Amino acid sequence: MREFPDRNKIKRLRQYLDWRNAVYSFIQRTLQRIKSFDQLFVIIIAVVIGVVSGYGAAGFRFLIESFRTTFWSEGSFVDAIRSAPIYVKITIPAISGVIVALFVKHFAPEAKGHGVPEVMDAVATKNGFIRMRVVLVKAFASALSIGSGAAVGREGPIVQIGSAFGSSVGQFFQVSTRRMKTFVGCGAAAGIAATFNAPIAGAIFASEVIIGDFSVTAIGPIIISSVFGTVISRSIYGNFPAFIPPVYILHSPFEIVFYIILGIATGLAGWLFVKSLYFSEDLFDKLKLSTGIKALIGGTILGFLALFIPETLGVGYESMDSVLAGNMPYILAGVLLFGKIFATSLSLGSGASGGIFAPSLFMGSMLGGTLGGIFHTFYPELTASSGAYALVGMAAMVAATTHAPITAILIIFEMTSEYTVILPLMVTSIVATVITTRMLDGNIYTIKLKRRGVEIHGGTAINILDQLRVDKIKQQLVEIIHGDATLEELLEKMSTSSQFIYYICDDDKKLIGIITQGMVRRFLNRLENIPVETKVKDIHNTHFPKINDHVPIHEVLRIMLDSDMLAIPVVDDQGALTGQVLRRDILREYQEMLIQSQSAGHLASSMKYVHKYYHEKSEVIPGFLMARINTPSEFVLQSFKILKIRSRYHVDVLLIRKSDNGRFVDIMPTPSTIIELEDQLLIFGKRKDVEAICDLS
Repeated sequence: MREFPDRNKIKRLRQYLDWRNAVYSFIQRTLQRIKSFDQLFVIIIAVVIGVVSGYGAAGFRFLIESFRTTFWSEGSFVDAIRSAPIYVKITIPAISGVIVALFVKHFAPEAKGHGVPEVMDAVATKNGFIRMRVVLVKAFASALSIGSGAAVGREGPIVQIGSAFGSSVGQFFQVSTRRMKTFVGCGAAAGIAATFNAPIAGAIFASEVIIGDFSVTAIGPIIISSVFGTVISRSIYGNFPAFIPPVYILHSPFEIVFYIILGIATGLAGWLFVKSLYFSEDLFDKLKLSTGIKALIGGTILGFLALFIPETLGVGYESMDSVLAGNMPYILAGVLLFGKIFATSLSLGSGASGGIFAPSLFMGSMLGGTLGGIFHTFYPELTASSGAYALVGMAAMVAATTHAPITAILIIFEMTSEYTVILPLMVTSIVATVITTRMLDGNIYTIKLKRRGVEIHGGTAINILDQLRVDKIKQQLVEIIHGDATLEELLEKMSTSSQFIYYICDDDKKLIGIITQGMVRRFLNRLENIPVETKVKDIHNTHFPKINDHVPIHEVLRIMLDSDMLAIPVVDDQGALTGQVLRRDILREYQEMLIQSQSAGHLASSMKYVHKYYHEKSEVIPGFLMARINTPSEFVLQSFKILKIRSRYHVDVLLIRKSDNGRFVDIMPTPSTIIELEDQLLIFGKRKDVEAICDLS
């Protein structure tokens, strides 16, 4: 016998739900009033992001130092490694590498690697949404990697940590996509500024590299966050330059030639570093071993490297200080250059978590110290000390790898507070950038994204479009006719078919031509009677575009538009017809994915804030809204079949978020799905219908 729910229980649930929704409504109206003061709201949030990111950078540095002193000892990092027993040098990087790789894999895979490409990916394809857990996972994993000796930097992780916090703030306040990206940039700028005591460079880096937006509405909040991140850093560590610059004087106008040579050499070194890094990643990816074993192999090799050149482990600031002061032989500097390229590529390829900014500075300083030492040995009266070339090499290497010369120039200028070196900085950085832009298809960040199929400069639209695949949207049922068929046979087929394009194949099923209804109509208009002897091959078109399953969808659409085709044939490697792609199918799928990315994804992500909001609405297309609502009281313990939401309320329920043992699970509704008290609904419909159902909840 069927049991019915207790009526008093349902009544109490509905009373509680009505009370709760009234509270949520009040909270929402309050937050909306705060957000209505748009400029003031953005400035306040930018300050908050800057302050928190500044303290986050300081906390991250403290965590690194804690791991370092735990594994090695206090004082000089290089001396600690050099004096450690052999088994310690090998064991610590190996075991720590395994812990980091497994921790990242199971808790936040996006925390693996540099950090900056993941932030750029979030901005380009996810409208700036980054999971908050990335902050904790990235902080722990990167601090453990750096503290144990992995040859990575702390700047990339700090950028990702700050950006994740900025994204979380944007998600909390349900800001627009444009504002969300700005908040992500605010976190990145504050992190860089706090790390290097460089507020201008932090702001430019976020605008130039992360979000690619120099508009006033974007860069204003970013500058504010950068300033406050620097203020926090200076309040903790003091207002001191990150590096002590050498005394610099341009001894002769001819010396610019030496800096041009340094720029060329740095461009080549930057190319070598980028190629080595991705070669290492590919090599480890191809190994049919578990994540932990790969990390163990990488860490062990890194430990053996520490036996010979311990300077290549860790961030490397001590060695950079030494070469800037001119206290390092240029032969040793050259060895450390190639050692660092190997160590950093090995660390990141095997699964370590950390950035490439500091390693780039290290490599640039060693290359500059090497060439500067050689130049000064042979031309002492025409050249500055090797330390000056090391300083310029730092900026050039950053510019070469990131293709961001403005950021590179400003960051070295701010890190050293040395203006006299600005001329060689500019020349060398631009030359190095030109070299690598000619040799590489993107910078060290965008290459990683391109390998994933993300075109960073294409924006969200093209990246969403290229998520479609030809083999997933092509129609395999097509009209095929043999070239020897008569025109009468073709007309008979056309009379019973809904297709507008027909494909002519030979006996081996290879595509040799196409014919459309328009082509046949134009041919017949020139004749009084249908010629019996006319064959299909006499009137078909043999010059037409065709594609395979691997062509990007944005390229398919471009070909269609250029050739004014509504459909395009798909062939295999042997030229055999496998199907067709229709323009209308591409546009329909693209529209659905774009709506999902810009609105459904935005609202579904925000649904976890059930205890903070009442409902959120977003206009998807003119006159139509998508909304996230809490369960209306009259829906509780009712099935979709009984409620008949579509016929009664004229809206569609796209998604239900249910609580499952403390976790949220998104499900698609079915007629038998029961709506429960804590459920949230993602609905779509006309404005008046959506607003009407929102009033119920």
